[in-house]
Amino acid sequence: MDTHIKIKALQFTDLIELGKLAAEAIELSREYDQSRLRKFCNLIAACNVEMIERRRQAERQCGTSVS
Repeated sequence: MDTHIKIKALQFTDLIELGKLAAEAIELSREYDQSRLRKFCNLIAACNVEMIERRRQAERQCGTSVS
């Protein structure tokens, strides 16, 4: 599983879908392939970080940032 994904280039809906697919893959990995479990966890984490960054950027642009 040496696939490289340009997460910043994904549309928001694609980013959400990728996260959902990785979550499903984690469940399957728990049962059948423990060695890939960490890779799927890292993929979900990368999706989450990107979504948080985009949200913060949107909040700053709209003037609704709380920090």
